[in-house]
Amino acid sequence: MPIAYIDPETVQHVFGGFGAWIWAVLAMILGFIAWPVRFMYYRLRLWHQRQSRPVKTLAIVLGALLFLGTGSLGALAFKGGGNGMVAKQQDLPKAGRGTFSRVILIGMDGLDPNIVEEMMSKGELKNFSSLAASGSYHRFQTSNPPESPVAWSSIATGCDPGEHGIFDFLHRDPKNYMPFLSLRKPTQGMMGTKYEKARKRDGFWAYTSAAKIPTTVIRWPVAFPAEPVTGRFLSGFGVPDLLGGEGRYSYFTSAPIPADDPSPRNIVQVKWDGKLATTTIQGPAKGKDSYAILDMEIKRATADSVSIEIDGEKPIIAKCGEWSSWVKLSFKIGFSEVSGIVKFMLSETDPNLRLTSSPIQMDPEKQAFAFTCPVCFGQELQEQIGPFHTLGMPEQVHPLSHQRYDYDAFLGECRAVSSERRKMLQIELDRFTSGLLAFVFDTSDRIQHAFWSMRDHKHPAYDSKLAEKYANVIPDMYREMDEILGEVVAKTDSQTALFVLSDHGFNSFRRAVHMNRWLIDNGYMVLKDGNEKDGKELFRDVDWSRTKAYAVGFASIYLNVAGREREGIVDKNADCRTLCNEIVGKLRELKDPANGENVVKDVYVGADLYVGPASPESPDLVYGLMPGYRASWQTALGGAPKQLIDDNKKRWSGDHLIDPSFVPGILFSNQKILSSNPKVSDIAPTILHCFAIDPPAHMSGKSLIEK
Repeated sequence: MPIAYIDPETVQHVFGGFGAWIWAVLAMILGFIAWPVRFMYYRLRLWHQRQSRPVKTLAIVLGALLFLGTGSLGALAFKGGGNGMVAKQQDLPKAGRGTFSRVILIGMDGLDPNIVEEMMSKGELKNFSSLAASGSYHRFQTSNPPESPVAWSSIATGCDPGEHGIFDFLHRDPKNYMPFLSLRKPTQGMMGTKYEKARKRDGFWAYTSAAKIPTTVIRWPVAFPAEPVTGRFLSGFGVPDLLGGEGRYSYFTSAPIPADDPSPRNIVQVKWDGKLATTTIQGPAKGKDSYAILDMEIKRATADSVSIEIDGEKPIIAKCGEWSSWVKLSFKIGFSEVSGIVKFMLSETDPNLRLTSSPIQMDPEKQAFAFTCPVCFGQELQEQIGPFHTLGMPEQVHPLSHQRYDYDAFLGECRAVSSERRKMLQIELDRFTSGLLAFVFDTSDRIQHAFWSMRDHKHPAYDSKLAEKYANVIPDMYREMDEILGEVVAKTDSQTALFVLSDHGFNSFRRAVHMNRWLIDNGYMVLKDGNEKDGKELFRDVDWSRTKAYAVGFASIYLNVAGREREGIVDKNADCRTLCNEIVGKLRELKDPANGENVVKDVYVGADLYVGPASPESPDLVYGLMPGYRASWQTALGGAPKQLIDDNKKRWSGDHLIDPSFVPGILFSNQKILSSNPKVSDIAPTILHCFAIDPPAHMSGKSLIEK
């Protein structure tokens, strides 16, 4: 079970069981048959992009005539239908002639209005200030809860979670109470694991594509596998690593493992004599309890570098404090091969070896699962910018929190990711002549998660020396976003509508609230062997026969409802509303025992908060915490530590998982925004309005520029 954002481990197999052998044989046969066609298609696309407009036009005309001729003959021989693209025909909105020939949407994850407004007032964000003066700027109402997958799904679909079905980072299966990730939907079949779209509603790009508008979407969250568009699509947050998880790094070390190590399962202990270590690197699952592995040899090269050779391939050099180049890996699964890429961060060679590998990410050239559409788009990008991070959340805060490497190493990774994104954006801007371009930057979110304590003197993890050294990291990131905005504005004209937004703001994460412990203390949850002990994660110690409510995810409480949950005891008709109201009343009064401060801003009843066909899957209660507080990592996974609230001393020091009223996002546009309170669900209908496409009935948002 891959647990994103919380603990990037996995037991979700990419390939498994008997289905893997079937898949391997079919993949080998199909690959042999299809490779000439894919090769020619890819090469023709690259040739086409490099030609002048008259040559392109002639090529398109000749290609169209050839296609129509062969297509007509083919139709006589075979009747088939469609390619599974976008919305059903009956759901397609009416399209007319749009007001704009081009629409650009730039997402900047986590930009906080308080910081933006302060820096603008000091003249530090000239491009944001100019856009606000010539167009519009508003604080942007985020989703409830203000979590990235929820907010970005609402932005994409124009509706709330009751329609699109994403309620939290983690949902739960009422049949077994187990948490599962909301970012993607793995399914198991005869041919192994495959993935389906997690959202229950289409993104705005489905409707622009159906209207035959050129559409390019880059790094959109909760959009894996890649979705078909009339252009190019690159999935973002939610793309798994090659093992099927959110990013499982490995830490190769000869140092002893401390008893209180925060994540011993990431450690690979090796014998190191100062010159050589031999070990293995684990790949995808081959079966139920079997994994593909590759031999790895680590040799001392210099006092501060090592040579790393994997599976007998050409060695690469890793230097202390620097990320290595990418290494391509090939794992044998049955009769086939699965390709991935990995890089390394060396922290020490003497006296102990300390070497961290990134998660093994999917290879852009040979994708285990499609995260680009068309697949050749990944190959094209790699040809233009080299191998690039494909993991949904490649900026790894967890190894930083686990102290596998330092802030400089983390910052180096952030800068590498940001550099890749800027190159991708420039490529798209240079060839963007008409239609829609939607592009999301999310390193801004990761930097604030990791460096927030540097700006908060009251944070338990605040360190004056670190604060002095890294004081400018967050402001510098905002300045970089301003530079990116300037590059985008330079490509706009009077026929271009530009929207720049963040999904939520940011705040400090000082204290961790164990919500299941509160439920125990107030009699709503009972542990099997008494309530005076720690309740293990995944609800392993819960006595469901006496439990009325449980918390999972970062803002969700569910009632243990009879007929819905496996061992439910709460009567759905007689007791649910009464119990919800009772918990709401008590939880609103929760105070921090350490300082007497209010912990909860508000609690919302799911049945009142969400409307739509997905609403029966919603949490029964959604709680919004006060600034400084956040649901604990243990709560998210169904744990219940003894203490109600703990200091957060981790390097993950900033967050936004509090009441949405405290963390609005930002919205800038070169158009006049008519609403004084724009919200996440307004963006999709606004995009469609720009192209004169009537929004489908399920979109609850309204166009922000409609006249």
